[in-house]
Amino acid sequence: MSKLIHLNTLAPKHVFTFILLLASILSSAQPYPSRLGRFQVDQKKGCVPLTITLTNLLPGDCTPGKPCVMDYESNNVQQQNQFTHTYTTAGSFKLSVLYQSIGADDITITVDPNPQPNFEIFACSGANAAIHVVDNNYDQYVIDFNNDGIPESILPFSNNILTPPHAYSPAGTYTTSVRGRRLNSADNCAAKTQSFQTINTLPAPSLNTLTSIDNTSIKLDFGKISHVELRLEIAVNSASSFQLLQTLYELNTLTLTNLKLDDNYYCFRLGAYDPCNNATTYSGLVCSDKFSVTAQSDVNNLVWATGVVPTLTGYTISAKANASTTIFTSSTPSVQKFDDTSIICKTNYCYQITNNYSGGGKSISLEKCVTSFSKKIPTAINDVSAVVSTTGATLTWQQDPKFTPVNYSIFHATNGGPLTFFQTIPLTPTKFTDPGYSTDGKFCYQINYVDKCDNVSPPGIITCPIRLGGTLEKSNAITLVWSAYKGWKNGVKNYLVEKFDLNGKLIKSTTVTDTLFVDDQPDPTNQYVRYDIKASSIDVGLTSSISNSSEFIKDANLYYPTAFTPNGDNLNDGFAVKGQFISKMNLKIFDRWGALVFATEKNEPWDGHRDGKPLTPATFVWKVQITDLAGRTFTKEGTVALILN
Repeated sequence: MSKLIHLNTLAPKHVFTFILLLASILSSAQPYPSRLGRFQVDQKKGCVPLTITLTNLLPGDCTPGKPCVMDYESNNVQQQNQFTHTYTTAGSFKLSVLYQSIGADDITITVDPNPQPNFEIFACSGANAAIHVVDNNYDQYVIDFNNDGIPESILPFSNNILTPPHAYSPAGTYTTSVRGRRLNSADNCAAKTQSFQTINTLPAPSLNTLTSIDNTSIKLDFGKISHVELRLEIAVNSASSFQLLQTLYELNTLTLTNLKLDDNYYCFRLGAYDPCNNATTYSGLVCSDKFSVTAQSDVNNLVWATGVVPTLTGYTISAKANASTTIFTSSTPSVQKFDDTSIICKTNYCYQITNNYSGGGKSISLEKCVTSFSKKIPTAINDVSAVVSTTGATLTWQQDPKFTPVNYSIFHATNGGPLTFFQTIPLTPTKFTDPGYSTDGKFCYQINYVDKCDNVSPPGIITCPIRLGGTLEKSNAITLVWSAYKGWKNGVKNYLVEKFDLNGKLIKSTTVTDTLFVDDQPDPTNQYVRYDIKASSIDVGLTSSISNSSEFIKDANLYYPTAFTPNGDNLNDGFAVKGQFISKMNLKIFDRWGALVFATEKNEPWDGHRDGKPLTPATFVWKVQITDLAGRTFTKEGTVALILN
């Protein structure tokens, strides 16, 4: 990297002699003779526009009476006795003068371009300044700090030489001009001017933002300080060992390339340089991050390294997933790692770190992306409730919210056989109905699933709905027996025996812990009864499991005497057929010849009379047609003896 040379570093005597020599060479106005010496020009080289004057022409020629013909630009534009000419375009021209007496003579005129020289004004403290010419078009540069026509300095060609310091008095705003000169050339090149505000003390620069663009590039944004040379310094994997990287002027942004951000972190500081006093005022430090992200099961690990400087106050991490952004912050800059556990598997996460500095500066890392995954084994389906109804068996279960299934797989077994795959069902609701369920088939089920992270759950609990059966005794006592419910990991707390009437109204419920129940309580009202068994789990919050329904229709259980004594003692004075659950009865009595002696539909007793007259003792035949409460109709017959005593 080149380094500026200040003229103050040369011996004053040599500088003065050197400048005077160049000035005398470059500013001499000697005449230049033509090729044959028949005329002279005051300038034969200069910047456009260049005006030249012809002198010392041959005596007696080039007069009104004996004119000469001038061709200044070799373009056949001829003029008589025209002794001055201005060239308005750059180039090399053959100036020719044709004498009537002796012919033509000529000289080459060189007209150079006239670009304004570029230069930089470097402010110094104490209202001083130095000028650095950034130009290679001229052999010499004339410096006029005050633009008053009195040059303070003349520089030879070099991009690396500064003028000696110039003190402005009083401090304020000034216009500075610089013009270029060429060897053996007219001093007519245009000057460039710049307005300049002096300063008493160089301000400290500010590094505002470091942005990592890709793994080889960093963009720096910083405050612009007019007319101050900034020196960017860099330290690799350090916050102290700085080297000069680049000098900057009138810039507020810079992109650096050929870096290795995946292998190193880089710290930068910006210095405001005072060339008059060889002093530098530095900004605070800003450092990049050597940043990596690694996906592990259920966690994304972020690790980075950066310079921990006193002004580093903390960091912010942005995590982008799909269309959402999550922000994590920390005020502990020495901890340069972070574990993101708030992730969803099979999701692409992109992370970026922003380091925050107390002065308001910040550095933004590269964006690092990773796809998360999980190897966590899902929770098995171990709490399933089963309800048996006329539409089949319906299973409901609880899903661990920490795992999201893709679908559920239903397995089933019948009659004690092995479990086999049955079908796959959608995710919601967590419910399945098997319309082909059969209580006699001794069906059992198992529910498994694969979660969205592609992990397979362990086999779920085997679930067997309650199978209810029972018997009806001649006494109309009912014995219920059922299978113990299987489907809850912690088992059954108790069973509730529910008894319903013909219309489905609950008659009675009884809590038991066994799997057998005898209902032998008298119930003359309800001939038709239905029973369900409802299981309650030990664990709270689980839906009850309900068995199939078991229905019973009790018998009427008729009773009647085989003899009666209608003697008026109020003991066994009449004959009647009695029983339970009778809705309608038609009773008929016949004598031994088959003649009807009595009939009733009101179930009133026969008093042994026929047409109001008592009958003699004998054996009679009776027949009864009965409709019970269940709507069943049946007949019964027998004999009864009429006895008088």
